[in-house]
Amino acid sequence: MTGATAGEPPPQAHGSAPAVPLAALSACFGAAARDPLGRPCRDARLTNFVYPHPAVAQQIPNSPCEPVERQEHMNVCGFGAAPENATETIALVGDSHASHWRAALDVVAQEHGWRGLSMAHTSCPLSKAVRDLEGAERFTACADWKRAVFTWFEQHPEIHTVFVAGLSGGSSVLPGGGRGRFATSVAGYRDAWRALPATVTRIVVIRDTPKMTKETGACINRALARDRRPGASCSMPRREVLDRDPLVVAASGMPASRVRTVDLTRMFCDRACYPVVGGALVFRDQNHMTAAFSTTLGPYLLRKVDALMADW
Repeated sequence: MTGATAGEPPPQAHGSAPAVPLAALSACFGAAARDPLGRPCRDARLTNFVYPHPAVAQQIPNSPCEPVERQEHMNVCGFGAAPENATETIALVGDSHASHWRAALDVVAQEHGWRGLSMAHTSCPLSKAVRDLEGAERFTACADWKRAVFTWFEQHPEIHTVFVAGLSGGSSVLPGGGRGRFATSVAGYRDAWRALPATVTRIVVIRDTPKMTKETGACINRALARDRRPGASCSMPRREVLDRDPLVVAASGMPASRVRTVDLTRMFCDRACYPVVGGALVFRDQNHMTAAFSTTLGPYLLRKVDALMADW
């Protein structure tokens, strides 16, 4: 993946969000710039380039997901291969930090001919731990969604592989059983996975992303205005922005025959974590990926998933 083989990046790309295929920007656009197995992919045209611009990124939704099923407490949407062509059906479950991986997982699903079904609830990962949510309505909605998800899996024994992800840190649960918040979060994930039916034979945990700050967007704007590299200029120390992930810790205590982890932190960070990688805006807000960057992670998520599946 070395060199730039595609056409010139659109000149308006860091001032708006043109409907342009990402591959047309540059062969080095996004995660390819940090490919750990290849030589560095560099394109000078991406040095002071950002797509999409921070000013519009929050208005751009996650990758498309076709409504499939609507219930009182949960919705299911589809991605990946068309149902009539699918070789297998997989599920993606969790909070909004699961949803922002859908663009990357869509690449994996398309490659393998999988039909993906997504079930997500903002601020409500699939965990038996009780979320510390303000307001009775949000608290109840989260609990109802979880119950509906467990019931749905009982009704869909054809789903054997489930991808899960969630907000890292573990501070947003009510501590219980004499444990602190993080330990409660870890236990909650393990209990949730044990509660899934035996027909779910593979659970793939995707390690959470780093987080930026409220000032990151403004920093990127200043860097662009001063013709400076926005990724390097606005990077943050890894130790400050990459939280310990309770899902990863939970997975480490589960049988590897059923639960395994993929970690793509290398695509975001070395000693620092970067808000712009290969000209792609990584985050649309403080902690959610843009669909643009998530899509470029697809080939690297595919590499990790294939390695897991090879000896599973």
